[in-house]
Amino acid sequence: MTVPVGAIALVLVLAGFDRLLTTSRGHSFAHVRAPWLSKQRIAAYPRSAPATYAYLAILFVTTSILACLSDGAADRLLLAQSTNLDNLSDDPVRVLISSAFWIPDGRDLILSALLFTLVLAPMERRIGAWRTIGLFAIGHVGATLFTAAGLRIALRFDAVGPGVVHVRDVGTSYGFFAVAAGMTYVLTHDLRRLCAIALVTYLSITALHSGTFGDYGHLAAMALGFASYPLVTGASARIPAPIPSVRRSREKGPGAGATALFPAPAPEPSLD
Repeated sequence: MTVPVGAIALVLVLAGFDRLLTTSRGHSFAHVRAPWLSKQRIAAYPRSAPATYAYLAILFVTTSILACLSDGAADRLLLAQSTNLDNLSDDPVRVLISSAFWIPDGRDLILSALLFTLVLAPMERRIGAWRTIGLFAIGHVGATLFTAAGLRIALRFDAVGPGVVHVRDVGTSYGFFAVAAGMTYVLTHDLRRLCAIALVTYLSITALHSGTFGDYGHLAAMALGFASYPLVTGASARIPAPIPSVRRSREKGPGAGATALFPAPAPEPSLD
């Protein structure tokens, strides 16, 4: 359930957009570029999304623990936290929670840090920490149970080997893809459809190419994220607060400190 290596392509696309903001081309990016390049904004960014970076801090600790263990001990520890069929049968609540706080190695941690900074942190700023946590949990728990049910059916019809009962299944990707899908609802209209199509295409091609149960779990997590429209849009009245280090003099109106990718919601009509 770790983020697949192919997700690097998604990081590169988003990084390319970041580079676009840093160019001098296109006057439409002028009001976004200055705050984006502010060193003070970069330093304050983690403080603007405390849940996201607290989660990353926990992942850093658990990954460091694994790095101090032998390969055999690390593998046994990950198997104990895994949401495989064996553990889900014996202690489902514990492994559904603990599996989200372990990833196999430092490379996955670096990739998670990049993806969380580009997706989870902006989402937390837009809809709040608790809604983001809830959306992540819906994807993580829902996709895990969907995958487990699929494996149970496959085992009954001998479509998979008995070894899947003890397979290692930990990581953050189910929750991440649910948040990424939900994020499409708060993007500007022009980017909303483009990002949704890109996400569906990428995960569909990955699942068809590899055919692993984890990749089908990613599709389930994405579907749960799209289905969580009420959770995301329930925060539509929230205008993202500017990151603390951005000077007030740069603001031009309500929500001016928020990135232009996340439009401020329209004011509610007066009843007078």
